[in-house]
Amino acid sequence: MENLIAALSEKDLSDSSKRVAHILLKHLAATHSTILKDFVPVLAEWIVSQSKQASPDRSREDREAVEDVLKSLSRLEEEFDLPSKLNKEFVEALKIFALEGESERQGRSATTILLKLPRRNAYAEDLVEVLIPCSSYPLFVWFTG
Repeated sequence: MENLIAALSEKDLSDSSKRVAHILLKHLAATHSTILKDFVPVLAEWIVSQSKQASPDRSREDREAVEDVLKSLSRLEEEFDLPSKLNKEFVEALKIFALEGESERQGRSATTILLKLPRRNAYAEDLVEVLIPCSSYPLFVWFTG
């Protein structure tokens, strides 16, 4: 599993090999999602690294790989148990994809993950503050309850 994840961002690997790694990872996530729970820290680190490379100029394959990893993580039922430093970086990466993602799918999946985390209300407030100006504060209070 770790080799598949590493292959997704390997610069010297051919696009066809990256595509195979992406397809295998996507298939495993869809058919054996329980396997993923053991690799959440590795996937979180990968998402953090990808958030630093996010741009409209990235290849379709790279964008789809991020979409599928985020989607797989969003489907997990368990809470993420990450070391505090990685958890903070992961949350920041999710906010980047939620607000400035390269695709709508990235944004939806990243937001879903944020809303499953223990401090989901705080993360929702962070997203709403960016999306709704302070002049709309009563709506903000209503939304976050």
